[in-house]
Amino acid sequence: MSTPDFATDLLKRANIPLPDEILSAREAGDWALAEAIIAGWLSRDLPDCLRERLELERYYLAHMRGEYLLNTAALAAALKARIPDFDEANVRDLLASGWLDTRMVDGERRFHEDSAASLLKANAELARRAGQAFSPASDVLDPVIAKIRQRGELSMALHLRATLSIRDHVFTPGETYRVHLPLPTPTMQQGDVHILDIRPNPKHVARESAPQRTAFFEETLANNAPFTAEYRYRWHCAYADVWDGEPFVAYPDAPPPTEHDLKECLPHIAFTPYLKQLALEVRGDEVIPIRIVRRIYDFITSRVRYAYVRAYRLIENGAEYAATNLRGDCGLQALLFITLCRILGIPARWESGLMADPTYIGSHDWAQFYTEAWGWLPADCSFGGAAYRKDNPERRRFYLGNLDPWRMTSNTAYFAPFQPPCLHPRNDPYDSQRGEVETQERALSAGEVATRFEMVSYTEA
Repeated sequence: MSTPDFATDLLKRANIPLPDEILSAREAGDWALAEAIIAGWLSRDLPDCLRERLELERYYLAHMRGEYLLNTAALAAALKARIPDFDEANVRDLLASGWLDTRMVDGERRFHEDSAASLLKANAELARRAGQAFSPASDVLDPVIAKIRQRGELSMALHLRATLSIRDHVFTPGETYRVHLPLPTPTMQQGDVHILDIRPNPKHVARESAPQRTAFFEETLANNAPFTAEYRYRWHCAYADVWDGEPFVAYPDAPPPTEHDLKECLPHIAFTPYLKQLALEVRGDEVIPIRIVRRIYDFITSRVRYAYVRAYRLIENGAEYAATNLRGDCGLQALLFITLCRILGIPARWESGLMADPTYIGSHDWAQFYTEAWGWLPADCSFGGAAYRKDNPERRRFYLGNLDPWRMTSNTAYFAPFQPPCLHPRNDPYDSQRGEVETQERALSAGEVATRFEMVSYTEA
């Protein structure tokens, strides 16, 4: 199955309901039975869209086992290693209070493989019991936020290096590898983009306007040599106080919104009955757009807990997942923000790439929204929610309308194709942050590839 078919057909069928007997077998944890029933259904004369939904469900079941690896005893043991008095009764308490991502798998209750790390990151009480600081202040974020608020703007010149390697245990000498490595792209905040060095020589570098910009390599490797890209760019922050300040257009050169910024984009930006009802509830009687946006942001940052989640390709609807489970990572929170805005007639769009500060570089997603009074502005519900949990109201307010300068944007749209397209389903068909690698036969998994980022330099510009 090629990626174009997989991406455009199967994944967009995730919002179609399953036949009752398949759904009940899956939810009961009898996945072997669910797979058998799917095989029986696929032998029947079915509508094309339902057939594609069943093929997608078969794909889900084949890959979900690798995400839910911990039974109750294993999760308790993982947390007990950090919290000596932790036991299985605590697992049940956390499950009852909505802190855990769990599934019945082959007759046994299993928890997501990152559950322990996710809890210690987002649950203040567990962090305290583990003797882990919940970090109410940041040596990197708080000073730069204060500087942006004081000056009204700030520009930072950043120089980064990305290195992608195939892990030795899966590398095959003489194999031809197709690699897509993300690159920075110009945005309303990111400019003066210069690609300084790319090795080996790429077969294609996507245009700057590409919605997911990458360098593409196709190399037959005798030795396990890395793929590297080095680049510099300038990040500009114009301070917008959307809570108490006077309206102004902070980024006047940003292109105007389009029809796409108000539309569904299946499967993760879907105007479902629940999300439409939630949007109306969150909006209440408010009619002024920026105040509606503030209500959406307040809801997500105060009510949706941060949590690591399974791969996005294994989630039927990311926005609804976050709104129903009241938990989700940065990407799912951004998708929920975008979806609620669009339902209420406020243009919103996706942006992602890296959080790249002097102490840490990692994948990150956020959003943008548009009102006539303010133009386009960024919103980072994940960072805002972290500030809420850590009782830092100033930082929480900052991340609606503003971003810190420690960013690198490589994606300006969600669910966008690469140039050229992959041969096989991507590990993340929606986003592009750490790169994708494939051979003629298959795509390498995330665990078979290592991507490292380095901050070469940074200066105020």
